[in-house]
Amino acid sequence: MESVSASILTTPAWRLRPALQRPVPMLAAGQVHEVHGQGDDRAAGLAFALGLGAANRSGTVLMVRSGRRQSLALYGEGLMLLGIDPARLLLVEAGDAATLLRAGLEGARCPGLALVLLESEGPLKGYDLTASRRFVLAAERTQTPVVLLRHAAKAQPSAAHTRWQVASAPSQPLAAPPGAQVRPPGLPALAVEALRWRGGPAGQTWHLQWDEQHGGFRDTTGTPNRSENGQAAPSGAVLPLAALRAG
Repeated sequence: MESVSASILTTPAWRLRPALQRPVPMLAAGQVHEVHGQGDDRAAGLAFALGLGAANRSGTVLMVRSGRRQSLALYGEGLMLLGIDPARLLLVEAGDAATLLRAGLEGARCPGLALVLLESEGPLKGYDLTASRRFVLAAERTQTPVVLLRHAAKAQPSAAHTRWQVASAPSQPLAAPPGAQVRPPGLPALAVEALRWRGGPAGQTWHLQWDEQHGGFRDTTGTPNRSENGQAAPSGAVLPLAALRAG
């Protein structure tokens, strides 16, 4: 496995507190990132892409969505929790794949944007090595992070710097209230796998849990769940992210 470059280790990882001494997932500026999710994991992928993609960056967030049926509606209070004021969000609905890619590329070529996010479902016609290379050149020139959120899509060869698989994960149960027999489910969590990470630890996985007290995600990889008597506890329920509501 390739060693992790110094630039990756020193890049800010927005409010991600690692439980282990190793790099944590990040969507660096000036790079192209692909985020894959399946079925009911749309909210998890969207929270990962928005939360980490616009990390510590001011300016407009350009989100280009496919004109195909979308199962999620953006929720203002949830966006605020992810560090994005809804007033910063510029939402564009594309009628087809070609329009989506063209609008996203024009956005990537505009300096000053905090994030360019393209969201699609299923195969994305026209997105290939050549198209992805255009996005890479634009992102490197403007230093804007470009994220392609691919719902229910197979990974394909591209020039992207990173590729992630994101899914909802079992939460860590909270402490049981006095007199209760059952521990309530914990905060929403993500299972993240680095499918591709140029110069980074591809193949590794992380368990990221929402930190309600401080805001942002907390790396709980390798942290065991414990019951009150010190024994290992069930992993808990898999919860959808409250930041995004079904619409």
